[in-house]
Amino acid sequence: MPEHNLSSLLEFLPIGVYRLTVDGKLLFMNPALVQLQIYPTTQELSPDSWQQVPNPYVEPNRRDAFWSQIRERGWVHNFDSEVFKYTTGQRLWVREHAHIVRDAEGRELYLEGTIENITSEHLARTQLEERESLLQNVLASIPDHIWVKDLNGTYLTCNQTFADQMGCTIAEIVGSTDSAWVTQAQDQYIRDMDQICLESGQRVVMEEAFVSLANPLGDLHEFIKTPMRDAHGSIVGLLGMARNIQERKKAEAFLRDTTEQLELAILGADLARWSHDLTAPKGYYIDEVACHMLGRDTMDAKTGRTWGHLIHPDDLPMTLHAMQAHLDGETPAYRVEYRARHSDGRWIWLFSKGKVVQFAQDGTPQRMVGTLADISVRKQFEDRLRETQSELEATLNALPDLMFEFNVAGQYLSVHTHDPRNLKLPVDELIGRFVGDVLPKDAADACMEALLDAQQHGRSQGVQYPLELPTGKHWFELSIARKPTEPWKDERFIAIVRDITERKNAEQAIQHIAFHDSLTGLPNRRLLTERMQHAFLTGDRSNEFGAVMFLDLDRFKHLNDTFGHDMGDLLLQEVARRLLANIRSVDTAARLGGDEFVVLINDLSTDLKNAQNHAKVVGNKILASLNQPYNLNGMMHVTTPSIGVALYCGNKLHPNDVLKHADAAMYQAKSLGRNNLCFYQEQK
Repeated sequence: MPEHNLSSLLEFLPIGVYRLTVDGKLLFMNPALVQLQIYPTTQELSPDSWQQVPNPYVEPNRRDAFWSQIRERGWVHNFDSEVFKYTTGQRLWVREHAHIVRDAEGRELYLEGTIENITSEHLARTQLEERESLLQNVLASIPDHIWVKDLNGTYLTCNQTFADQMGCTIAEIVGSTDSAWVTQAQDQYIRDMDQICLESGQRVVMEEAFVSLANPLGDLHEFIKTPMRDAHGSIVGLLGMARNIQERKKAEAFLRDTTEQLELAILGADLARWSHDLTAPKGYYIDEVACHMLGRDTMDAKTGRTWGHLIHPDDLPMTLHAMQAHLDGETPAYRVEYRARHSDGRWIWLFSKGKVVQFAQDGTPQRMVGTLADISVRKQFEDRLRETQSELEATLNALPDLMFEFNVAGQYLSVHTHDPRNLKLPVDELIGRFVGDVLPKDAADACMEALLDAQQHGRSQGVQYPLELPTGKHWFELSIARKPTEPWKDERFIAIVRDITERKNAEQAIQHIAFHDSLTGLPNRRLLTERMQHAFLTGDRSNEFGAVMFLDLDRFKHLNDTFGHDMGDLLLQEVARRLLANIRSVDTAARLGGDEFVVLINDLSTDLKNAQNHAKVVGNKILASLNQPYNLNGMMHVTTPSIGVALYCGNKLHPNDVLKHADAAMYQAKSLGRNNLCFYQEQK
């Protein structure tokens, strides 16, 4: 093709194209490259030397890396970099391809390359990685069983809780079907239920035992299966969740049984009932039992009266105060003892208890119901009924976690647990002992502090403490409530203790992710900066020197480009292990990103020369270790580091300044031929 035709074609390409002589002189730049605005226009640009134009790379050393690859290989592929726009300073991500064009006899003619704007692609890839990481963290932190299947019933992902139930790992679950984990009959049942959900397009909720080959006697769970849809509304898979409701069902059954017992107790106690329509002037009604209690005709049960018409005048103010306190929401129920007139003229003592059961839309109380008891002859039974009700409320509040009953001195009075392994001692050995005799000092102090707080304010919540148990270290969260008792009785407290080990582990994992590099496990820049600040303050007090070493692996990009990022990742992990093996436990090895590492060495010496010699010994030790061949999945590889060292003493410089000094020394080591160690020298 004639040269002028080729140039015309290049001018219409949507990606930037340039052509340079091998010594860097500009021969051609098409309009698409000019529109990228990362170089001056052809009118502004002198054709004498391409390398004299302003460096567009955000990381200036990228230009050197580009030319280094061209000289070594004669070509560059997929060279992704972040660059500045020449005109506005805006940042873009571009991808470069370039190669040296040779004539038929192999002589270099010129360098030809393309530059493509991949900012949108880079942003999308970054967002995808962040969302995938977020999804995995969310799945890991959810305590319920979570899984996702495709339309064929193949597992796409799940969380660790689900994998544990199946008795395997997440990796074993992904790609399998239910036939691998349950019996044939169970597999067919699950398929049928999944199909019902997919065909209906609606969420399906069911309660049944969660069984598998690993757990044939599974607890009762609530299963929720929901179709997943794509952006067009088409069903593409199934999201499943299972929550253990075994203890909840036990609590509900216990509640039903206790409620029935309470109703029987009311009937057996011959309690009377009353209702009060608060919107009517004569809306107070008593039942036939109350009529009999007061010696009145049972027909009076059908007649509404004003509230308080039977109450002794001396007791009326007190009952009015109790009623108003309940209506104002100050008390959970209306409870009062008063004298009422019997039909024969005598006064009898009644205990009246009730509460609002109906409200208007604006929250105004409209109706109350309650009971009456003749406490003049049945006081003893009333005590028994209150105690039964208190025990009922405390038991319901405590389920399904650990429950203890204490006195104010911290003595165990009763214990309720579903898993004795969560106790420091067997139940029968706990009763009668004191918290301080059973728990470690820190945990016992936390419990007693919560107990005193509950004594003063009625309840205490959110107290956390760890315990070493035969099953390992567990974290617990303590909530204590004062148990309702008669004024003359000793105070009792109900303690609810919840095992929050999984939540604590998730919080610690998140904390570790925030301060450590995900590939090597080494501290990241954030944690390194904190440790440097601490080291600088310590050095300021002790007047001892420390050192910061900046390491960069020579030609690491070549390994990634030639053998892939997996090999590069293996090399970085092995470098991290070798760094840790060559420093003290009080020192720090960190990864800043890519192939850049930093080693922080503290407390070298108060003498500058001795400190420098000590740092040099450590640096040469690291050099020797990193020079040893690496076995990367059977492939032997040799790489060398360039190390820059900057000494510090006290808190005179900011950590970023010391890092820059070490970085500058590292580039000096590279300029000396790589695989060197250089100390930073102040420019005079």
